[in-house]
Amino acid sequence: MQTIWITGGSSGIGFATAKEFLSNGWQVVISSSNKEKLENAKNRLIDLKHDGKLHIVPCDISKIKDVNNTIDYIETKLGKINIALLNASAYSPNKDQIFDINNYELLVDVNIKGTLFCVNRLKDYMSGRNNTIAIISSPLGYRGWPTAGAYGISKAAQLSLSESLYFDFKKLNINVRVICPGFIDTEATRKNSFKMPFLKSAEYAGKKIFERLTKGKEFEIIFPFLIVYFFKFTRILPYKVYFYIWKKLGNF
Repeated sequence: MQTIWITGGSSGIGFATAKEFLSNGWQVVISSSNKEKLENAKNRLIDLKHDGKLHIVPCDISKIKDVNNTIDYIETKLGKINIALLNASAYSPNKDQIFDINNYELLVDVNIKGTLFCVNRLKDYMSGRNNTIAIISSPLGYRGWPTAGAYGISKAAQLSLSESLYFDFKKLNINVRVICPGFIDTEATRKNSFKMPFLKSAEYAGKKIFERLTKGKEFEIIFPFLIVYFFKFTRILPYKVYFYIWKKLGNF
């Protein structure tokens, strides 16, 4: 039985992906810093009929000791991690465009440092095993967007990290992949005050992630295509054009 470890697995995309892997006979380990949500997720998943095995391990990925202990426990007590889905993420839209250093620190600690802590320990176990580290980033990392400074830099960092590690970890026989979903209906995106085009359910995302991680080999997994490719297109726009568009759209 193959094993996937999913950070941020108590809700949203992480929970939906855990459900999908369980229904396809995988051993699934979900982690979250919120123990109450983790227990609720366990109860909801146990009620489902599936062929896999489920384990919950509380873990705050912003704390390196938590990360090391969690990965050590999974590897020594539950089984080798075939796929690590680094999904845990902090999200805090800044609707008023106020620069709040505390908000930046939170997102850097969870989204950037947390990812690095996970990768650091996973490489010690996965080296030479042809396993996969999949990092969930965001199209908001493609370019700087109004009111998304803190979240954007954290997702841009994850994208850049994934690209670099794709080369570096090939030498270790570790597959690195990055996932950039469009707008997915989760607790986090419900904080948004704007209309989200091509909004998809978490279940849709979970099915796409399972399918592409188990059957595909591409480096970047994106969905839905149309909205994500729109985000990609903005990367090639000259600053003058890019800033002009935003000025017309939102008077920024």
